[in-house]
Amino acid sequence: MRKHPFRLPLLATLFCVMALTSALPAHATAEPSAIVTSATLNVRGGPGMGYPVLSVAHAGQGFTITGRTADGWLRVSLDSRGSGWVSSDYVVMIGDLNSVLEVSTAAADPVTSGSRPEESGHVIVFQVSSGGAIYAVNPDGTGLRYLTDGMDPALSPDGQWVAFTRWDGQQTAITGTLWVIKIDGTSQRKVMTGASQPKSPTWSADGTQIVIGMQTGGRTGMAYMCSTGPGQPPQESLTPIPGEMCMPLPADPHWGLRVVNVATGSYEDLPHEAHSFAPTWNPAKSWQVVFRGDQGLESLDLGRKTIWVISADASYRGPVFSPDGTKIAVTYLQNDHWEVHVLNADGSNEVRLTETPLTVLMDAALNGSDPKSWDNAAPTWSPDGSQIAYITNRNGSYEIWVMNADGSDQHVLLPATALAGLNIKYEGNDERVISWR
Repeated sequence: MRKHPFRLPLLATLFCVMALTSALPAHATAEPSAIVTSATLNVRGGPGMGYPVLSVAHAGQGFTITGRTADGWLRVSLDSRGSGWVSSDYVVMIGDLNSVLEVSTAAADPVTSGSRPEESGHVIVFQVSSGGAIYAVNPDGTGLRYLTDGMDPALSPDGQWVAFTRWDGQQTAITGTLWVIKIDGTSQRKVMTGASQPKSPTWSADGTQIVIGMQTGGRTGMAYMCSTGPGQPPQESLTPIPGEMCMPLPADPHWGLRVVNVATGSYEDLPHEAHSFAPTWNPAKSWQVVFRGDQGLESLDLGRKTIWVISADASYRGPVFSPDGTKIAVTYLQNDHWEVHVLNADGSNEVRLTETPLTVLMDAALNGSDPKSWDNAAPTWSPDGSQIAYITNRNGSYEIWVMNADGSDQHVLLPATALAGLNIKYEGNDERVISWR
């Protein structure tokens, strides 16, 4: 499992703090301040872990202290957004803290900063990279906060839980785990262990089960196909057979599907193709799971244990059902880049929603640059199905954008500046970058 991307060595952080302190003018020390020393720090709406997270601060970030409690919580200024609270355990304090008003925990004012998921009823979660940090944010772009580390976050139907997976290492044929965590960052729990490279959790409509993709064998490393003499069939070997003609074979791991009971962790392996990726559970038909298989986009009947092809196209990645189960959004491999397509649940009426304008490509060519199309990928549906959120690098690095379900009104939801330095990555391995409930 890769570590949190902002986890700085403590020594380096302290040097930064010292540099910031020395750079402050003499009169600045009259107002006590706090500088964050941990990789990430949740700024909360009150002095305690039970208060909602308003934003996430990072190592080296500074705040003016405006209040404190006896048990070590600091009220800090968020400028035009009011105030928030941080724990003194994860900051260096500069100035005379005795000059700051001490308030009781009971009297501490509950601070708000725009709408939060608890108030609006909806939330977006996203991953920075596979196995990296997972964040939550309000649909209006406010309230960005760190949740945990893992891959392919998926919100439960009621929006209260996030499912994700973790791997024990980066080599092939490794074990992994399925987890859930509450959207407020509490109650993180391991649901199942022992799966090989689990990915792409998808919830049943009632929230009691999760289907995952996982490695199920196949050729996990380099091998060789060697002749064994006249009239004899060729033989596969992990190493070249001395004296025989051998042809190298690339790795070919197989991937299958598994359904897991969220409460107990019990599971059942499902029928699948040799290569079955990115399952998505139809919220309107509890018997149907769609996935990317060897023959394109395929459907599994959980009751009858049968599989059939919806659309025979090898370009699909990361299918995801609309809330009413009538449509599927996909990342589509469009020659040398990614686009967002939508099709009906039966595979008909496929429509391309994103495209780089020709004028952009022509301007790049005229300026002597490589006319590269934008990447638009990893779509997810809004709770009412009227919009689709996705990632795009049209401004140079990946940002989270949103558009109407027909592709109109494409606009930025979370620009790179609002992501506070988070560098979202997409590798085209069916990553589920975003989930919206």
